[in-house]
Amino acid sequence: MSEPYTNRAVPFLAAFNDIEAFLRNALDAKKTDSFNWMVSKAERNHVLTPAQANDLKEFAGLRNAISHGEYQNYRPIAEPLPETVEEIEHIRDQLLHPPVAMDVIGHQKVITFGPDDDVNVALRAIRDTGISQFPIYEGKQFVGMLTTNTIARWLASEINDDDTLNHKDIRHVLTFNERKDQAVFLPREASATEVIAALTSPAVHHTLPRLVIITEHGHNNQQPLCVITPSNLPALFDAL
Repeated sequence: MSEPYTNRAVPFLAAFNDIEAFLRNALDAKKTDSFNWMVSKAERNHVLTPAQANDLKEFAGLRNAISHGEYQNYRPIAEPLPETVEEIEHIRDQLLHPPVAMDVIGHQKVITFGPDDDVNVALRAIRDTGISQFPIYEGKQFVGMLTTNTIARWLASEINDDDTLNHKDIRHVLTFNERKDQAVFLPREASATEVIAALTSPAVHHTLPRLVIITEHGHNNQQPLCVITPSNLPALFDAL
């Protein structure tokens, strides 16, 4: 015996209502605040990605058409396409159960160095791993990040005519960092959306950060659990 047909407006409206309730709670919005206003604010607060916000504003128009349209036997005549229902349910699931960035990136063995280490140690790590950016810690405190660009600027400035180098400690190399050589710290449970926002939103000096460092509570004096760079953005976007 076949199952009774369910108008696709029913799951669409259910998902829409779940999203509206989530946004109202997340933003501590008033009952008088419109759905589109909440979506815009959620996008600014990096609760929603721009793509999600754009889709939800379009879905708001469809919700209105269904809610205020004609009904027959207590069922709306207007009915969304199957892919529309699938998309809004996907957004609903992403908001209620957001993918954790660390789960998307997977296990890492984070390589760090101290400011008094010889830069040759870092150069060997670059050669062996292909990693181009490393957090530098003095004890438990983050003091900067070492990049291949920084090393190149240091090398160009420090190399002598006889191909020798004067200062080879990482502390000195870090003085060749640019203002954009910065990191953002986020907690272990940071979502993929939050990390995307951190890597794509200008921070200090109106520049984009080079990397996100995940620690237990998002503090810069805690052990780094994961380092996420712009090269990881495609995987983070795919998770959404």
